[in-house]
Amino acid sequence: MKSGKQRRAELKARRIQRAVRSTIDCFAPVPVLLMGAVAADPEQLRHNNTYGQFPLFYVDRAFSCRDCNQAQLWTAKQQKWWYEVAKGNVYSHAVRCRACRRVAEARVEAARSVAEAGLARKREAMGNKE
Repeated sequence: MKSGKQRRAELKARRIQRAVRSTIDCFAPVPVLLMGAVAADPEQLRHNNTYGQFPLFYVDRAFSCRDCNQAQLWTAKQQKWWYEVAKGNVYSHAVRCRACRRVAEARVEAARSVAEAGLARKREAMGNKE
């Protein structure tokens, strides 16, 4: 069994390894855009309430879907839409593939309709008692 100090040291070492592996820093000033990178518009990112820097460009990011664990690619163009048009948080990132996202949305919609039907029945029952 490891002590808390040993566990924290392991976690810190793992974080450092992850930081070294991610070689592209979207927040660092770059004179020329990388191949496939899309320039960010800082004015469109002002909705984020942060003291940190905004990204100067977007690059394709690989991720694995939270539900099906399939490798996916979040393209720079999709990121630009999410952050600048849909006004998503600048620190958020994709976690589900398109198919799993649609399934999750359908599940939420089904739960919402069941809840609304239950509330309607409850209101109806309360109306009959009065």
